[in-house]
Amino acid sequence: MAIGGVEALDRHYDSFQGDWSVVDRSADYGRLVVPHGNSEEPLYRWFHLKEAFSSRLLDRLLGELNLATGPDLSLADPFAGSGTTLVSGISTCESAGGEAQVFGVERNPFIWELAQAKLQARIYGSSLSGVAFEELEQLKRAYVSAGSERFSVPALSTLRNEQYFSSEHVQTLMRIRYSIEAVANPAVASIFRICLASCVEPASRLRRDGRALRFEGSREPKDPWRLFLQRVELIGQDLTATKPASGEGEVVLGDARDLATLAGNKTFDLILFSPPYPNNIDYTEIYKAEAWVLGCYGSEVEMKTQRQRTIRSHPSVRFARNYGYLETGFKADVQSLIDPIVAQVPVGDRYHEGRKEVITGYADDMLKVLVDSRKVIRENGRLVFVVGNSLHGSGDAKYVIAADVIMARLAELCGWRVSEIKIARMLKRRFGQSPFLRESLVVLEPI
Repeated sequence: MAIGGVEALDRHYDSFQGDWSVVDRSADYGRLVVPHGNSEEPLYRWFHLKEAFSSRLLDRLLGELNLATGPDLSLADPFAGSGTTLVSGISTCESAGGEAQVFGVERNPFIWELAQAKLQARIYGSSLSGVAFEELEQLKRAYVSAGSERFSVPALSTLRNEQYFSSEHVQTLMRIRYSIEAVANPAVASIFRICLASCVEPASRLRRDGRALRFEGSREPKDPWRLFLQRVELIGQDLTATKPASGEGEVVLGDARDLATLAGNKTFDLILFSPPYPNNIDYTEIYKAEAWVLGCYGSEVEMKTQRQRTIRSHPSVRFARNYGYLETGFKADVQSLIDPIVAQVPVGDRYHEGRKEVITGYADDMLKVLVDSRKVIRENGRLVFVVGNSLHGSGDAKYVIAADVIMARLAELCGWRVSEIKIARMLKRRFGQSPFLRESLVVLEPI
């Protein structure tokens, strides 16, 4: 198939989505595929993860999916992120008079701990309040006793750059981290560690803008200890106001591509997730300062290893060129799907090889996730994923990677039927002529 230009790729994508129901649901879902309202919601407001979706998304979806489960629900999110799916699953079912059994997987060690802390807080709620108060007093004593101690600074150059972090603030952050070790209750210790992580960015002259860490020289860093105590007070209010839940859940540190193995004998009524989008965002890099302060990495080698374990969604690092689909019966179908897209990567692009690897690697990784998800979905269950498409290249060499179409087609190959594509948002970019520049919810049914 000869492909040339954005218009030709549009025709390529149209050749697949022509068989699916594609509807504009921007009025209903445009504000739900972003973390709209989360910054004011108890539990969800603990740490701002720009890539999260709204705590209200699940409730809206359940109203449309007609799952024959009654008020109870078995729910999985193999890209758990900050835990929005898991926490909202328990709350939504409880509001309907039922119970949720939730299961999540997260690869990034810092974000995994964020999800774990929020999930435990939702499950145990106010029963942790008294314990947290007692443990905070123990933490304060440990902090005071360590007043004259000098702590080893993590080997991350960002934390050793005086333009970004003052040495005094780094020492305070490390002093808080080691004081948390005096906390005996694991759930409370995890919550305190998230309080600490939320202090890292405001204690610096760095700002996350969604793609990278940006230096802002005019920014006035805030005192980490004061920030920490403010966060603890806020989270204490949330715990006090949260009724212990009847549902159960866990989030494991692992790989979404191993969902079936990690889930064991669990099966699910609904699998809801938002994977990394195939763009230029390296989440390991964006949240590296928090991860290093918490001690998630002990060396640059460990961080590099973590980056290379993630979904092949960006060209910031070179990933292994092992493609499992080549050993399956899907090989020809996958090639016919991705070859025209790979052919559009400009030869002069400095990320030429990396971008080709992203397209192929992303398709391979998503196929594995969808295959594993099919193994653990119940007979009348549903899978819904939220994903955004992306524009790459410049000038006359622009091209769109339509992740929603790619993943929907891959799903068809491994035992799913595409029930509907709900367009949540049309994405505004410097070039907006393609109808595939969008963010969508794709609904799948097992066949």
